Amino acid sequence: MKSKFRIKRFARYTEVDWDKLLLNFDSTINYTFWFLNYVGVLNHSSDIKNFTFVLYESDEPIAIVPLYLEKINCKLQISMGQEPVFAPIFNSSISSLNISKYFEYVINQIDKVAVNNNCILARFSFSPLINYNYLSNEYSKYGYYENISYPDWYIYKSNKCFVLNLDNLKENIFNNIRKGHRSNIKQTQKIANLVILDKKSYTQDLFDRYIRLYYQIKGKKRSIDAFKLDALAINSDLQFILICELDNEFLGAIAFHTYNSKARYNSSFQLYNNQRAYPNHFLLWSGIEYLVNKGYELLEIGEQVNESNEYMVSLKEKNLSHFKAGWGGDLISNKKVQKEFKDV
Repeated sequence: MKSKFRIKRFARYTEVDWDKLLLNFDSTINYTFWFLNYVGVLNHSSDIKNFTFVLYESDEPIAIVPLYLEKINCKLQISMGQEPVFAPIFNSSISSLNISKYFEYVINQIDKVAVNNNCILARFSFSPLINYNYLSNEYSKYGYYENISYPDWYIYKSNKCFVLNLDNLKENIFNNIRKGHRSNIKQTQKIANLVILDKKSYTQDLFDRYIRLYYQIKGKKRSIDAFKLDALAINSDLQFILICELDNEFLGAIAFHTYNSKARYNSSFQLYNNQRAYPNHFLLWSGIEYLVNKGYELLEIGEQVNESNEYMVSLKEKNLSHFKAGWGGDLISNKKVQKEFKDV
């Protein structure tokens, strides 16, 4: 009997068709048409290729499977900038009791891509903002394991993430923030200005000034093409950027990704030559206020890292985890899994 399954590659979709497709899934910005293209631009140096596909049963979309192949140390692997690809998601109408036959097919297709392209590994991560209709430990049945040890990065030393429930009064959220954070916020509010870079306030001059601040602090780590896609995201309500200004000087910025009433603290950077202001505290709280005012439900703040005998935790990593723990968020699982292909 002929299989009712068929696969459609991401490259065959228009943005309009992809947006309609996403309505069938519990998703985040990481599954949007914009983000799936953004990954390729951000990681062009690794010669990354987009193999993302959608599984259909007859004409019903069953699963969205993000998939990227990139060259790391002269060998191919399934990842994005060595970070895990976001895990497949399944149609919200499918109950967990009926996932197994689809899940096995998806895993087999991923394995097929990996083997046909001589990949040495595949790695995936689970968003704390998604209610998956399958368990992450399903992957263990197919050779995937947790506790990724290489590279020795912050994200691989964590399997839980802080998520803040925004369905609350701003006063209550603020009062649940660590006392020291609140003090830093108040101190900075007295002396600094908040500059908002969103769809409503966007100007090219303001965005160019943000780019100059980025290059000043981070160096030439991001291409102009990537910044062009950042601008597109801002003007599509998929991103907003908050900037701390003091004495007409930009001191720091935080970029937030937004989609489907969910937000992510995506990236931040700041100057450390001003002892009077705390840009990150000020901007994260300003972002929380912004999101509450817009009716967002959840904010992913970032991973928690704990001491372990399995890896070394640097002082910088301890401080970052301490910072993220102070906002009153709940710890939610965001596991990462990996499979190695031994015969390659």
